Amino acid sequence: MKSLIILLFLLIAQSAQAQNVVGGDIHKVKSKKSVSFIAKIDTLQATKEGIYLNEYVVNISHDRIRELNGKTVQIKGRVTIIKAIKPYNGAAVEQGRLVDTKYIDSPEITVLKN
Repeated sequence: MKSLIILLFLLIAQSAQAQNVVGGDIHKVKSKKSVSFIAKIDTLQATKEGIYLNEYVVNISHDRIRELNGKTVQIKGRVTIIKAIKPYNGAAVEQGRLVDTKYIDSPEITVLKN
């Protein structure tokens, strides 16, 4: 009986650990691709992760976005791709995005003269 309880406990612990791995950054793909582009900052493009510029979500604080609002900047950085969430059986996606998202996590920002 004790061995059955211990075995059951180990199976539950293993199952819980496997769920943590699946819920982690398994859909995150670090790219070797570095990008550089010029864009104009507009606070209307801000999201909770940063700001949409061109086809990227650039990780910039909201204070920095307000500081740069209306200015033209050059963004340089390494791209990380977060894979899209596939809905199950046609259900609505409650969290995540339906398309792959390209992020620049630690951008190098240079303000250009207007």
